[in-house]
Amino acid sequence: FYYHYMSRWPEAFMVAEGPGNNGDGSSEIMGYVLGKAEGEGKLWHGHVSAVTVAPSYRRLGLAKTLMDDFEDLCVNTYDAYFVDLFVRETNRLAQEMYEKFGYSICKS
Repeated sequence: FYYHYMSRWPEAFMVAEGPGNNGDGSSEIMGYVLGKAEGEGKLWHGHVSAVTVAPSYRRLGLAKTLMDDFEDLCVNTYDAYFVDLFVRETNRLAQEMYEKFGYSICKS
């Protein structure tokens, strides 16, 4: 599904690159966010499908930066009313992180 997202919503695939390189001229990937726009009418919104930060770059605020950038894209490019994402009910750590970012839990 990554290729589908990248071809349909390329601007919603954001990568944070590290300061060094891997010896081949490429930078180390610190993290990324992948999303899309979907819905109709007042339910038109941005949806985060994946946000990942490499273990060595965690607890530096990178996930918040990636989410902020995605939210800005959703508002300014997609004219979205909100942003949503799914987190497993058992993933309490992620739920707490998203709540700190201002997200609320909505059970369907």
